[in-house]
Amino acid sequence: MDVFFVCGAPKSGTTWLQRILDAHPEVSCSGEGHFIDRFSAPMAKVVSAYNARLIKEAAQVYEGRPYYQPVGQAEFDDVARGFILSRLTARADADTRWVGDKTPAYVLHLNQLHRLFPEARFVHIVRDPRDVAVSTMAHSQRAGLREAFVAGSEHHRLSLEAAMANWTRALSAVDAFAAARPGRVHEVHYRDLHADPVGQSERLFRFLGAPTPRVLLEQIAAATSFAALTGRQPGEEDPSSFLRKGVPGDWKTRLDPESVRRIGDSCGELMRERRFA
Repeated sequence: MDVFFVCGAPKSGTTWLQRILDAHPEVSCSGEGHFIDRFSAPMAKVVSAYNARLIKEAAQVYEGRPYYQPVGQAEFDDVARGFILSRLTARADADTRWVGDKTPAYVLHLNQLHRLFPEARFVHIVRDPRDVAVSTMAHSQRAGLREAFVAGSEHHRLSLEAAMANWTRALSAVDAFAAARPGRVHEVHYRDLHADPVGQSERLFRFLGAPTPRVLLEQIAAATSFAALTGRQPGEEDPSSFLRKGVPGDWKTRLDPESVRRIGDSCGELMRERRFA
């Protein structure tokens, strides 16, 4: 099976993209595996401590001639790779040819994933950072920070700063990886996916190598539309829902001028490269 990973700044549409991918009968895309930050990286610390004790005991007990050598990078990678593959294939069936996982934080771990899976492909979704800020504030509000949309409040400032930092860090990391690994990253724009789900899905599945018959793409678009997933029409807001509103450009009515200016100052160069400004 071919392996892929989906990433993007938080609140950029990664969950929607995951559901589109998972709707293809030959593709299994699970979510929030966090294979690097919650498994591989913590395990590396365990292995490092294990190696240190092994070396110390070898010196104290076996005069520097141990029965076991320290765990090397290749051996550790074999263990991590096996674990990740077992998780990725857990939902696969006889028709599955592509397996993947969506975790936004993979933007920070692309090189580690590439080392483990040299042939893997990566899908990166990008959303206007102003809309990312609005979605971040809405998420903060759902989490109990009631003043997230109140300009000048501490909750508003924290949400705005988190959105800007996450967005800039994500795009910078993906750009660097894509430059070093040409052809390994496919970028999807949230606004384009919203405007043309069939056309964007065709490009997405072609990147993976999966079949793209028109009738299937139309079925996937219908099954993963905002209306199908929520029972609401795009623009019909439910502040308590993870899938809140489903439209691009919400920032135009939700962000105050000072917040818009700050985002432009912080993210301007990357925004211009992506035609957001």
